[in-house]
Amino acid sequence: MYTSAVLLGMLPMAFAHMGLWDPSAFGFNGDGYTLVEPLSGKPFNQWWFHGNLNQKPTGPPMSLPAGGTVTVEIACNKDFTSFGKKAPSYHAGTPIDPNQLLGCGLAIAYKDDATKVQPEDFTIFSVNDKCVNGLKQAFPVPAKMPPCPKGKCICAWFWQGQDSDNEMYMTGFECKVDGATGTTSVGKPLPPKYCPNGSDCVSGPKQPMYWANERPNVQFSGDFLQKPSYNAKWGFKNGAQDDIFDGTSGSKPGPADPTPTTLLTVTSKPAPTATASPGGGTCSWPGHCAGASCGSNNDCSDALTCKNGKCA
Repeated sequence: MYTSAVLLGMLPMAFAHMGLWDPSAFGFNGDGYTLVEPLSGKPFNQWWFHGNLNQKPTGPPMSLPAGGTVTVEIACNKDFTSFGKKAPSYHAGTPIDPNQLLGCGLAIAYKDDATKVQPEDFTIFSVNDKCVNGLKQAFPVPAKMPPCPKGKCICAWFWQGQDSDNEMYMTGFECKVDGATGTTSVGKPLPPKYCPNGSDCVSGPKQPMYWANERPNVQFSGDFLQKPSYNAKWGFKNGAQDDIFDGTSGSKPGPADPTPTTLLTVTSKPAPTATASPGGGTCSWPGHCAGASCGSNNDCSDALTCKNGKCA
């Protein structure tokens, strides 16, 4: 039987690191890369909100239309979004293998101060189980969402990549519910658990999946094919999570592991300044400098272009 490590080695590397990009996000005005850095083996204060709680959003809260859909941009670098300097791209590989899409979730906490939000405050309110398969990703919003206190809530985006190490992704952002007519509050969320056959899933409001770092809330067996995912295997239906409000019942999951299931070597954090390239030059996008492999001009940093498979 192949081990998880062997399976990882056999699979094509189809996904880059990803992040949600919007002026409502904490860390939006950073170096354009750090926001997408995978979270693995980190202490709580470094993975929670990606360590960006002190980097306040520069724009207004993201609008969540009750009963409508919010569309967000997800890419490997800010430069490749509508907020960047290059043609929009998302760098998730070509072609996309649908079997490797583990979905994304949007969560909300009904507090107006991000520094007061705790992991158990977040409730997943929308899931896109085909995420990330493009730059723009749509998330339906439950029609019964109540308004936010003082006109603002705290939200976060979560993603898991199948073809990746044991790591999670999180981008926190400020949000607000527009057109809210709901009067029932969101219920107390519980941690999800693996339920591939659709039985014994956690019903009702569920927390995001925190794992591979300090203070996990889900159990992971270590089996590559059972990675935490925002889809039916972990009890999430695709679309608006309409069962999250008070009065809905949630089955109690088993106890979460007290320590991360697997602590891997933490991906080194790229410097926010120019980075040396293999050819001795510098660029603002680590790994995409002069001499790096490329398939198109969008794979190369700054003014570099793709020539004969190399950035130059």
